[in-house]
Amino acid sequence: MRGRRFAYAAFVVVGLLYFPARVGFHLSPRACQVALDVPLALHSLTNYPHIILFTIFFVMSTRQFLASTGSTFLLAGLMTLVMGALVEAAEGITGRGNCRLRDLIPDSAGAVIGAVGVYFWAKARTFVLSRRERTVSGHA
Repeated sequence: MRGRRFAYAAFVVVGLLYFPARVGFHLSPRACQVALDVPLALHSLTNYPHIILFTIFFVMSTRQFLASTGSTFLLAGLMTLVMGALVEAAEGITGRGNCRLRDLIPDSAGAVIGAVGVYFWAKARTFVLSRRERTVSGHA
């Protein structure tokens, strides 16, 4: 378990260091865009790369917090939003990319999609395992 946690932490750190490395560590801070209204929020849901990447990040995060289902989802969701905020801050600090508050919306959508996927995967896995157990014991 320690190795997996180390790999997860290393992934987060290296992922965040990617932003300053991409600009040769020549930082050029810019203010983040904090404007948010319904049309911008809806438009931000077309940011499919953020949705996909943060769905994957949520799923990876659930593997790190193997407590009860409720706390696992809560911690993974929290880590996903923190990572999203750190990515936006890194974009603002480096001056490359778009540091926008509204980008947390597709990040959150990715977390929700990841949560739904993990939930149904766990239910399907439990169903298959219980069915296999009944078949092996002869109660099919």
